[in-house]
Amino acid sequence: MVVFSNRRLGPSAELIVSDDVALGMLRATADAARVTAASRWEHELIAWLGHHVPGTIDTIDVDDVAWTPDHFEVQRAFLTDAIARAAIGFAHERALRVWARMVEAHSGNAVRVGRRWQLHAPI
Repeated sequence: MVVFSNRRLGPSAELIVSDDVALGMLRATADAARVTAASRWEHELIAWLGHHVPGTIDTIDVDDVAWTPDHFEVQRAFLTDAIARAAIGFAHERALRVWARMVEAHSGNAVRVGRRWQLHAPI
């Protein structure tokens, strides 16, 4: 099982899905993001999404994204747009929409300067 979360919203906002559903969500989001990715950060996000291995990672928190303070709003919009595109026709559309709401609720005030991507073995 994989937990998608936004620690700042608390456990009531968590989404718990099977490893297979999580893998599908991450792959679909990465594929949707790849279509419009232009900046270095956008390509790094795609790599980060592709490096999560369900079964070895049991929590994916919105705060784990390596947001940058100066570009947070654009970055958050890029990710939520990719999730929305991924949800279209996806078997687990509701799960993606719940995750998108967690991302939308993340505040720029929560962004930590110097946050690095934590990469795991590629899927």
